This record gives sequence, C-alpha cells and structure tokens, in this order.
Amino acid sequence: MSDNALNGQIVAAVQNSQANVVDIAQKEGQSIAYQKVAQATAFAVQDATDYLRNIEAIATAAQGVALSLMLETKNPFYLTVLTAAQEAVTAATTNYTAVGTAATGIATEFPAG
Repeated sequence: MSDNALNGQIVAAVQNSQANVVDIAQKEGQSIAYQKVAQATAFAVQDATDYLRNIEAIATAAQGVALSLMLETKNPFYLTVLTAAQEAVTAATTNYTAVGTAATGIATEFPAG
C-alpha cells in the first residue's frame, strides 16, 4: 500500500466524519426548534384555558349576585348583567377555540426535523 492510498483513506474518513457530525447537529437543531415551538403552543393553549376558566368564575359570581339582587329588588337592569356575563363566557370560549386551532396548525406545520 502506498502512502498516497493511506492518505486518501484518512482524508475520506475525516470528510465522512465531518459530514456525519454536521448532519447530526442539523437534525438535533431542528428537533430542539420543534420542541420549543411545541412548548410555546402548549403554553398558549394553557393560557387560553386559564383565561376561559377565570372568565367563567367571574361570570358565575356576577350572575349569582345579579340574580340575587334581581329577586330582591325586582329591577330588570340585572338582566343586562346576566347577558353581559354570558357574552363574556362566549367570547372567552371563542378565544379558546381560536388559540387551540392556531396552536394546532403551528405545531402541525412546523418541520419536526
């Protein structure tokens, strides 16, 4: 075996190793990016869930007070409070659906690597 053949094998092995390292690093980078995007979309859905839960709690409390006062005073004004509370829940539900749909689309369309 000549020195040139040995050097060629060494050069080919080093080039092969470098190509493998770059390929692996690129795939790991893509995987990390996907994990970050998936985590961010999960946080968005969690935040929308918390928002919906909080709006529902506030609406329930407002409706309870409004019903109590309406029964006590016979004032029809409290019907507007009941309606507004229900509209707040409906809006929060719409927001939750929009966030969930957007988060699903983002996580699904992002390349997993």
